[in-house]
Amino acid sequence: MTKLAAGLALLGGMGLIFATVATCLSILLKLLRRALDFVADSTVIGENLPWLRPILGEEELVTYGVGFALFAALPWVMIRKGHIKVDLFEPVFGKRFNKVLDLLGDTLLAAIAYLILTRQWFLIFKKARGSKESLAELLVQGNFSEIAERVRSSQESQILGLPLWPTYVVAEICILIFFIVALFCVWRSFRALFNSHAARV
Repeated sequence: MTKLAAGLALLGGMGLIFATVATCLSILLKLLRRALDFVADSTVIGENLPWLRPILGEEELVTYGVGFALFAALPWVMIRKGHIKVDLFEPVFGKRFNKVLDLLGDTLLAAIAYLILTRQWFLIFKKARGSKESLAELLVQGNFSEIAERVRSSQESQILGLPLWPTYVVAEICILIFFIVALFCVWRSFRALFNSHAARV
């Protein structure tokens, strides 16, 4: 589980690298264009170097990269217990009660992972406007032409016009792994709690 979470987190790090490179490149192109516009005629620069402008849809690309990094990091944060916790009273409570709190916290995070998982599922397979059938029902019926039409006419990003359903699918895979890791962490906390209890008996 640790290797799975670490691998996904490293893959998500590529999303952050992509977002950083896209932002830096767009800023450099913008500065270079403004410097050349200051030195020469802007229409001449525009005609001879049409590519010399900020990256179109840079904000959307950065959003996708950072969003992927965020979703991909969730399993790693879960398994390493890297989420925010208040341990001000931890020394006062004692080891057994702290293990109970660990189990409770892992269970709550697993429940949150399940809720996110089901909501993402709804975004992928929701009904189209004016439709009586969801995408899942069409899939069961084998109506692939209607599925293809829905995919073709699904929501798109505002600037680049990219379809949004692949982002939901990638997020759903990340959240599924997060949910599996969260269940593993619940089992790990449960085992730690009752192993310490058995050791005392």
